[in-house]
Amino acid sequence: MTSSPTDTSGLRGRKRERTRRAISDAAFRLFSEQGFDAVTLTRIAAAADVAPATVFTHFASKEDIFFSRREEFWTGMPETVGSARTWDGLLDGLRAFYAGRCERILSGDHAAHGRVFSRVLLESPALRRSYLAIAAERQQMLCELLAARAPQLPEAERKLFAALVVTVGETAYAAVHTALAAGEPAGRARSAAEDALDRGFARLARAYPGTAALTAAPA
Repeated sequence: MTSSPTDTSGLRGRKRERTRRAISDAAFRLFSEQGFDAVTLTRIAAAADVAPATVFTHFASKEDIFFSRREEFWTGMPETVGSARTWDGLLDGLRAFYAGRCERILSGDHAAHGRVFSRVLLESPALRRSYLAIAAERQQMLCELLAARAPQLPEAERKLFAALVVTVGETAYAAVHTALAAGEPAGRARSAAEDALDRGFARLARAYPGTAALTAAPA
């Protein structure tokens, strides 16, 4: 019995994902043991038992490996913004979004990875610089989402709102990373993140008060 094109395509996809995961797992073991800056892509390839060229097939750089799960931390944001009907609702949704992403770091199978990620991130100036670019990217994406929901706002105001929201969210992430890197229990990291979100979104609610309707969501 011969395989169908769909079967073959699915097999290739699963093999690609296994290779990608093997590279990522090997890299994080090395990052944890030796620090981000001391690890080379060649050593990652050897630890993953793949050729150096294979690493470049899947990742553009060490930073790309380290931040390879960053898309998971934006999943759901378009729906959060798109479903909001008022400014109050938007702020409530954004706070819940960031709380959920902090919880993702702290719960289940992600917790051990989160501790390694946090410690390696805070120990590496290069990674912290790269992280700033990711935060700026998230700010731009939120600004673009807001343009569809509140086109009446001047672009400068949308940029300001996005910058404030992302700053609050990143402050919560930073609280989690600091607590985990210091070996604090997950509960303490969770409390620090919740405090950062409460303080930040309370201030945003005073700056953007009311139940004024946003533009109707696209059908």
